[in-house]
Amino acid sequence: MDRGVTIENLIGFYYGRRPQRYQQDTVLQHSRMYGNRSRADLAVTRFYTALPIYEAMKRIHEFDTALREGLERDAENAEVVFIRKDPRDRIIPCSPNKILLSRVTTLVPHKRLLPIGFQTQARTAISETMKTLDGLIFDCQPIDEPDEPFLIDLHIAKLIVSEVAKMFEFEDGFEWDLKAFKAAMEYLTQGDSRLWCLVRTNRDAKRLRMDGGRVRFFNAPDTAHVEGVIARRTATNLPMLMLFRFNGHKGDDWRGSPFWWPVLVAPQNTKTAIFASDTLD
Repeated sequence: MDRGVTIENLIGFYYGRRPQRYQQDTVLQHSRMYGNRSRADLAVTRFYTALPIYEAMKRIHEFDTALREGLERDAENAEVVFIRKDPRDRIIPCSPNKILLSRVTTLVPHKRLLPIGFQTQARTAISETMKTLDGLIFDCQPIDEPDEPFLIDLHIAKLIVSEVAKMFEFEDGFEWDLKAFKAAMEYLTQGDSRLWCLVRTNRDAKRLRMDGGRVRFFNAPDTAHVEGVIARRTATNLPMLMLFRFNGHKGDDWRGSPFWWPVLVAPQNTKTAIFASDTLD
């Protein structure tokens, strides 16, 4: 029933298949449940599913779109790199037919990677971590031009995001693949030991927001017309790690503690890459 049969006037679907590991070919076959419908029908068709399933489908869409765009840009010389971390903590190529969609990160030019859907731990639980992070970040920040991008050592950047990860608790259906985030930084530096960094402090934002009548998690610590412009201008050959220090007020549905929110931006000259945290060995 879900692989090509079109039922007239059926415009609502509930999808609940939630395996431990998602494989792209199977999920894409299930997407045929829509059938051969006109654009007019698709405009009013509704699809209902659980948040973890939605996130998996979103990753599949990003993965598939990146492959398609990578081929369309230069069909004769198109190159898509499939990579993973081996047991020795090295980034190595892997076979595309080993890719599982449970934890895949797609890297394309100016792609943003960031944690979303989280709550901070209690102020007392993260106070020491905040002191450590403030020290690491402010020690790297230039005194004469603190608002300008600056180069930071890769090992310091990886240490910073590892400390940040200690402060977060994620809601059901959300996670931060820290391994992939750090691997992306390492891969995108292309053998260089540095990457760009941009620091912003004294930020406020409500953790939850209304979007089309639905409550969603805030997902834009950076602004496209300010930090986004800086990142696109600066990150040409090296990635940029943007670090935002939020005040975390209780009135904004946080837990009353400041916290750091990282955003990684892939450089302009990035070749399409697929990083797999899980593979079929």
